[in-house]
Order: sequence, then C-alpha cells, then structure tokens
Amino acid sequence: MHLAALFVAGSATLDGAAINATQIPTTSYDVDQIPMWLTVPVVLVLHAPSGGDYDPQIYVVCKDPAGERRGAIRSIWDWPDQSNSPSKYRCFTYDLSFAIESEGEYTVGVYRDAEATDEVGTPIPLAIRLGGPRAAAAGNNGFGTA
Repeated sequence: MHLAALFVAGSATLDGAAINATQIPTTSYDVDQIPMWLTVPVVLVLHAPSGGDYDPQIYVVCKDPAGERRGAIRSIWDWPDQSNSPSKYRCFTYDLSFAIESEGEYTVGVYRDAEATDEVGTPIPLAIRLGGPRAAAAGNNGFGTA
C-alpha cells in the first residue's frame, strides 16, 4: 500500500468515488485560544498493486510539535482487486479532531500501527498559530481559521 495524496483541506466530502474539496492545501490554522480542540478535514488517497492488501488497517494521526499523539482515526476496509487492473485506488475524507496545547508545527500522517511509528508515507506539516482577530482575515490563501 502506498500514499498517493494526503492534505488538510478547508472542506472535503466524498461523492461516490470522487472527492470534492476546497482550500487545498490548508497549511496552517490561526486559532483564537489555546488550549482547544480543533477538527480539520483531511483528504487521503491510497493505492496498491492488485493481489494483496485486501483488508487494510491504517491510522490517521496528528502529532504535536514535540511528537506526541494528539488525535487519531482508525480506518479499516475491504479492498478487492479491480477487474483487469494491475492497481487499485481508494479515496477517503476524514474529520480529524485533536487537542492543541501549544502553538507550533503539528503533523498529520498515515501509519500502519496505532502507536504511529510505521509511516505509510511522509507526514505533512500543519502550523498552528494564536491568531486573534487576524484569523478572520486569512481568506483562501492556505490558512484555516478556528
């Protein structure tokens, strides 16, 4: 199994086998208070060669700047081979909730284990900043607000 895409979006929904998403990628959030719980839309696309990975299990995990787990989603699915295709793809959208205890660069990653040590692909950074009133002015430039 391989990671084809992983990003935080402004919004994301699954429509059949396709994903509708906005504000791609959202690279940071300006928050009005810390500590808090934040929920972010995450888009994930995986692929694998046919002939294996029929019952995969992954964990989408957010880690804080110190590397501590702050939130996770476990995902298990049935993944049959595609007829006459050497590969198969699977798209997901998640609302990942996690605790924010400090400003800094958090990461969102996909892992094969609950301890978040066996990466499927490279985790992505997500900057969390205490933004106050400027959070509302961030607009559609890669910034989210909470």
